[in-house]
Amino acid sequence: MISKKYLSILLICLTIVLITVPKIFASPEEQCIYHSEAYEGLEMTRLSQELKTTGLIGRIHGSVGESKLFVMSVREPDNFFSYREFSLLPKNKQTLATLSQANRHDRVCIRGHIISNPSPQKHIAVKSVEVLDSWTGLEGFPEHQREANIPAELLDRTSFIGKVHAIGAEGKILVVEYKDGVIPVFVKSPEYTKDLYRGDIVRLSYQLKKIPKTPTHLKLDSQVEQPVEVVDAITDWNGKENTLTGNLVKFPQSPQLNFDVYAIEVDTMGIKRYFTLVNFEDIDEFKNIRNKLAQIWDEKSETAEIGRNMLINREITIEAHGKTSIISPRQANPQILLGTAEDIQQKT
Repeated sequence: MISKKYLSILLICLTIVLITVPKIFASPEEQCIYHSEAYEGLEMTRLSQELKTTGLIGRIHGSVGESKLFVMSVREPDNFFSYREFSLLPKNKQTLATLSQANRHDRVCIRGHIISNPSPQKHIAVKSVEVLDSWTGLEGFPEHQREANIPAELLDRTSFIGKVHAIGAEGKILVVEYKDGVIPVFVKSPEYTKDLYRGDIVRLSYQLKKIPKTPTHLKLDSQVEQPVEVVDAITDWNGKENTLTGNLVKFPQSPQLNFDVYAIEVDTMGIKRYFTLVNFEDIDEFKNIRNKLAQIWDEKSETAEIGRNMLINREITIEAHGKTSIISPRQANPQILLGTAEDIQQKT
């Protein structure tokens, strides 16, 4: 007959085995592994398999902890211009805390599953997230204090003038900027949105969606004849010679950029656009342009402050002359094509 003492020892050993063995067998799945072939063509079947097993690896595109708005970009190997963006929905407190502290450009590995929803924008229920590589380009600056109070500022309104932040799927995916806030918009009728460009200034007539509560989503007001009215189309600027004046902006070097990129903040109807300052025809002259802008920046670097996704120096005003270029609806920022470094002058 087995004594109570030996029975207790046996139960303890059995408990240890039950706890330890699953961990041993699960350990290979817990290691994040990048299988480049799974990202070729960005096919959802293969990406979903990575998501469920060794992890889907990409970089944080945007992280707004207070709004629980998180987006990750996954790119095709060796093709910067081929990518998918996924909305991330944390499913536990630890995942929410990690994503809330993540920086733009951080390389992360996530596990979870794709959520079925009526939007072509893919959403991932995130079970776990691991930061593989942190981007420190904005380190040393106080955290950006957001001007927009969302959704509070939108509750008693039915329209606002803002800027198109992202557009895709022939208008079925729309994200707009209100002040410095970024808001997804549910689009049921893409005929109103299919011709939009990123950077367009629009008057948006909207209703607040009740689901989900966070992050805040809008939907076009179907009771309005023209729920999206283009107030200033960015394509109207394309190919035109312009002399623009504004504060100097710096996008620090990141995994997507080979060097610091400079831009000029241009105000149109109270809406800020950022025109990058480039020269793609003469590599040496482009280097001269960057060196001149870097020198201007460095002379007053102590007054730089952090913006939503860049640095801006409101003590530096420059004038830039060149031809404006917009070549794609998804182009991150419009460009000013400069001839020489002399096309940039610092204003006093």
